[in-house]
Amino acid sequence: MKESNYMEQQEINLWRMVDVGGYAAMGTLFAFALESIKTNIENDNNDNTNIQEQMDKINNSYEKISKRFQKMNLNLLDKRFPVDTLRKLKEQVFPEMGKKYKELETLLRHYISGAFHLKIRILNKIKECKELVKQMSDLGIEFSKNDRYWKYRNTNPERIYLK
Repeated sequence: MKESNYMEQQEINLWRMVDVGGYAAMGTLFAFALESIKTNIENDNNDNTNIQEQMDKINNSYEKISKRFQKMNLNLLDKRFPVDTLRKLKEQVFPEMGKKYKELETLLRHYISGAFHLKIRILNKIKECKELVKQMSDLGIEFSKNDRYWKYRNTNPERIYLK
């Protein structure tokens, strides 16, 4: 028997709670910003404006996702949801990303102020951040493989993104 396209409002509301508009897409944004910073540093391009713009993009997006994670109560979710994936994102990967971004931001602040000897440390920190972004993107792909998620997306266009 074919499953109905109907989804109860309660389940829709729970999906809205965990749907941030694409974890893998957010990973792409983070990766692009990190790559831009890396290129500036590797080329000894001390374009403080570009470096700061990229860190602002990272910080703004991180804060928006962080607020959504804070609102998520994973205990409300049942087997219809990719709870293990969400738990890894919320409790492991995302907090570690925040820690690494803060460390990178501190290094970049010193670099912009003339501490060019930090170049190698900055490039290593960017590499660490990119590894976490890859984990986030991989978990995002895992999240999107959930059949119920696609049912929610296809039947409920009122998705709440990062606002």
